[in-house]
Amino acid sequence: MLKILICTISRNNAKRLKNWNRQLNTLLDSLLENYSVELSIYENDSTDGTDRILKRYAEELSKRCTTTFTSTKLGTEHLIGKEGARVKNIAAARNNCLEQASDLNSFDKIIFIETDVIYNPSDVLTLLHHPGDIVSGYTTNAMGEFYDAWATRKTSEETWWNHGIPQQETPVWSTFNGVCVYNSKPFCEGARFAGINPRTNEIDCDTTVICEVFRSMKSSEIIMLPINVRHPPNTFKERLYYLKQRLLGRGA
Repeated sequence: MLKILICTISRNNAKRLKNWNRQLNTLLDSLLENYSVELSIYENDSTDGTDRILKRYAEELSKRCTTTFTSTKLGTEHLIGKEGARVKNIAAARNNCLEQASDLNSFDKIIFIETDVIYNPSDVLTLLHHPGDIVSGYTTNAMGEFYDAWATRKTSEETWWNHGIPQQETPVWSTFNGVCVYNSKPFCEGARFAGINPRTNEIDCDTTVICEVFRSMKSSEIIMLPINVRHPPNTFKERLYYLKQRLLGRGA
């Protein structure tokens, strides 16, 4: 039986956790029929109640499958943008989430799911069944624009995605896009997230870095599928657009 590890990291995202938990439970409904599943949830330094909410959800989820939850105070700032400290902190959280699992070597696939995305749980099965080493969909913001542009690159020379919305399966240099499935073998052999790109030796997106690491370990089939993962509205402009779409009957 294929064994899957689902990893989630979160910080100060309390308002999104109810939807994350609902989607995750729906995904588990499908996965637990045919797969052995373990959950790993990691949180640090939240100030909005994220830690308490995740603890409650983790206790409920542990009744469905093995679930590890860690909440810790590291004293790190909650940064935004491309700061080196930010990607270093996120990479450390992802690595801690991986390493707290029961036995990393026992998993066949590892899925990272962010807490602030909207996705169709059945689409995760499509990602999971793809033979690629790293497989994702694509993210859009509330206005339908491509979202995860820093992490997604078509070639090694790029630093930003400027190719619009993918209409078909697309080989890429790197990807993440909120819900991402990884072949576990490179992680078992020591691959880890980081904030420095090993090829350029420059600060880079942590999820781009892991794609570089996979490539250096001969796991280079990195694919973005035409599966939409959405981010809810965050800015006033996005909220206004989203409200108009809802009023016109076009929103989700």
